[in-house]
Amino acid sequence: LSVPSLRADNFSRELMEKLQAVRKSGLTFAPEAGTQRLRDVINKNLTEEEILSTCTQAFAGGWNSVKLYFMLGLPTETDEDVLGIAELVNKVILAWKEHAVNKKRGLRVHVATAYFVPKPHTPFQWEQQITPQEYLRRCRLLKSHFYSKSIEYDYHAPDLSQLEAVFARGDRRLGAVIEEAVKNGARLDGWDEYFDFDAWTRAFDACGVSMDDYCRAYGL
Repeated sequence: LSVPSLRADNFSRELMEKLQAVRKSGLTFAPEAGTQRLRDVINKNLTEEEILSTCTQAFAGGWNSVKLYFMLGLPTETDEDVLGIAELVNKVILAWKEHAVNKKRGLRVHVATAYFVPKPHTPFQWEQQITPQEYLRRCRLLKSHFYSKSIEYDYHAPDLSQLEAVFARGDRRLGAVIEEAVKNGARLDGWDEYFDFDAWTRAFDACGVSMDDYCRAYGL
């Protein structure tokens, strides 16, 4: 039995005991941001204390694997916020060392970061999406501060998330782009093995449309 991302502020002992009745997989939580300041900005009502308390409870209950999901490129994010992710993960590792009941199996902390996409009809619909180059810089910065072998880090490739931002906020000019991309061979783009970003960039160039126009900050 595997469960989806759980709320770290209401993961109960009762739920933990129910899950232990079957062969358990890892637990997944989504703190979204590494610092309390940035979690407050995005209205993620979750404190570091709650995150660590939940992980401690899981480790004490026999878990040795946890997945943590974060977002990079959120509005107002700084390098300090990025490094806050590494600090939080290190505190999770310390919690395991102090409270795990089955240390022989070792610890696995899977950290994943996604690329922030501004979406219409949300509080951040006018915000810019940081450039793919800046996103990858922040990924490298974060990775350079993961020192434990227990950490497995992966991040979403920026190409698909950039396209997601373009189509989330796009207009009628994109109709011609889509048609051109299909002519270029774009098919089943939701699957990594079929996704060809070059087919899209050539389509945008051919139609004289800039992706950057849709990823910039919008004025009211």
